[in-house]
Amino acid sequence: MKKQVFLIALLAFAAFSCSKKETPVEKESNTMLEEPKVTVEQQDAKVSVATPESGLEFINASDCRTCHADDTKLIGPAYKDVAAKYENTEANRKMLAEKIIKGGQGVWGEIPMAPHADLTQAQAEAMAMYVLSLKK
Repeated sequence: MKKQVFLIALLAFAAFSCSKKETPVEKESNTMLEEPKVTVEQQDAKVSVATPESGLEFINASDCRTCHADDTKLIGPAYKDVAAKYENTEANRKMLAEKIIKGGQGVWGEIPMAPHADLTQAQAEAMAMYVLSLKK
């Protein structure tokens, strides 16, 4: 009798321990978050005359302030450091506008600047004009 009880208990234990028990396990992920999509309103896209003021408006409407500040290096360089490095010429405004639109890496370190393909050339040039206007 003892053998039968022991055998039944052993079979019950084996049946429960071998049953498939799934518990959701939270996986840690080490992935980069998607950059939020920021669009500048279409009415602002028509810049007849680029000014530093209109460039500042585009900067504030975009996500630029996440990585840049006027006076302080954050993730990217301070705007005043960029202005100190480049003369305020049309060629430099176009070059910086292209970097704003296409993104870039290597000039200010290894951290890449995200592209802003939703901006027009005129908007990006106005932004570059604002940055270069900060030269002392």
